[in-house]
Amino acid sequence: MEPIRKDLPEAVHSALRTWHTGLQPAPPWREMLIVAQHPASSPVAGPDRAVKQLLLAALNTLAEQVGEDAAQILRLRFLDGLTAAESAMQLNLSEDIVYKRQQAAIAELAAIVWQAELEARRTRETRILGRLEIKEPPRLFGVDGKLAELTKLLALEGPPWLIAVVGIGGIGKTSLADAGVRALLPRPLFADVAWVSARQERFALWNGGHSDGEAVPALTFEGLLDAMIDQLGFQDLARLPLAQRQDSLRARLKVQPYLVILDNLETATDYRVLVPDLQAFVNPTKVLLTSRHSLHDFPGVHNLSLDELPAADSLALLRHEAAERGLADVAAASDGTLLPIHEVAGGNPLALKLVVGQMHSVSLSHVVKDLRQARGRRVDELYRFIYWRSWQLLSDQAQRVLAIMPLVAESGGGLEQIGALSKLAEDELPVALKQLVALCLVDVRGTVEARRYSIHRLTETFLLNEVLKWQAMP
Repeated sequence: MEPIRKDLPEAVHSALRTWHTGLQPAPPWREMLIVAQHPASSPVAGPDRAVKQLLLAALNTLAEQVGEDAAQILRLRFLDGLTAAESAMQLNLSEDIVYKRQQAAIAELAAIVWQAELEARRTRETRILGRLEIKEPPRLFGVDGKLAELTKLLALEGPPWLIAVVGIGGIGKTSLADAGVRALLPRPLFADVAWVSARQERFALWNGGHSDGEAVPALTFEGLLDAMIDQLGFQDLARLPLAQRQDSLRARLKVQPYLVILDNLETATDYRVLVPDLQAFVNPTKVLLTSRHSLHDFPGVHNLSLDELPAADSLALLRHEAAERGLADVAAASDGTLLPIHEVAGGNPLALKLVVGQMHSVSLSHVVKDLRQARGRRVDELYRFIYWRSWQLLSDQAQRVLAIMPLVAESGGGLEQIGALSKLAEDELPVALKQLVALCLVDVRGTVEARRYSIHRLTETFLLNEVLKWQAMP
């Protein structure tokens, strides 16, 4: 059994001592799930009534599990307000014995409270884990810093209230959000957590790279409201008219902090309207978004951008995936043997996993060649999954700029170089680049005074091959 929290016995004693003089719960109570979830807990009045009712219930359990004598000493001393001498006289005991039994009873009472807390946490964790899209969390590579930043932002009691994990398809946005939720689960920071996915298709590595399952309708604002109501246990709101449903849900999310994750935001219906609507539900509730589209244009949204993995982390991921699939020779291959995969696929985890998945029957050089030349059904599906939707959204000018980006150095190019290569008018280039950055197809580097623009290696591979076919399409 997990050891009892060290400061809890003293917190229990303190709560009993101040039973009649106005309970001022110490930090342990405010950090405990059984207090936050208790019906008597109020953001206005504080956890005073909730702590008292929890201790009364724990006293009953103490009487059942340890004995009525232990519970009686605490009731006489603190609830009835008798002195140690008065309690000793009533119980026909010496004062010393009363103090010793009181100390032991407080320790037992704290253990009972802690056991109830652990049980509440286990129940909550099981419920929330069941809502996550990833049932078996994958091992993550190269994102320790991003994960630490995300958990820190979510754990803050104040803003930012809306946080967006952004990046191109397959870069690991959902996995990072999942890891952030799991990292915070042991801490009762939120009354509950809802995970809503707007995803309409999934690139299934186990299904030859094809979309998995039937087409899913685009998520609407009403659909999001209903999903939140269902997952957060507000079923009494489900039958209300839409406007009432919205107002009632907003009121409840303002009472205590909840966490809502909206995955794949960009596929929701009219997501640019949805983001401002979500602003009404935050504080103290937080909303975590994942999106292929940057949300820098939206005030109050903190963007956390995911970039491709560096070579060392790409190779570590490749070896891990190979070992998981029983490809011992791939897992044991030298850096020099595996490096060509990173040079073509970049550090896109989805592309790296696709490569490993094909190496049980095809040589490494053949798989790399297929990826570089955009050959084969799986490679074609990969490019479509990552880039097709974004490509269709681009203006002619933005497509033109993206098509010349492989000519720009890996460290990035400035406006003058990109303008000369694309031959766009001076007023068209910033607009085109802004769209490319917003769709996470181009990265921004450099300083405030000198911005430089670059692309991922996988994007470069895609542009040198697959996009030529797409440009020829009507």
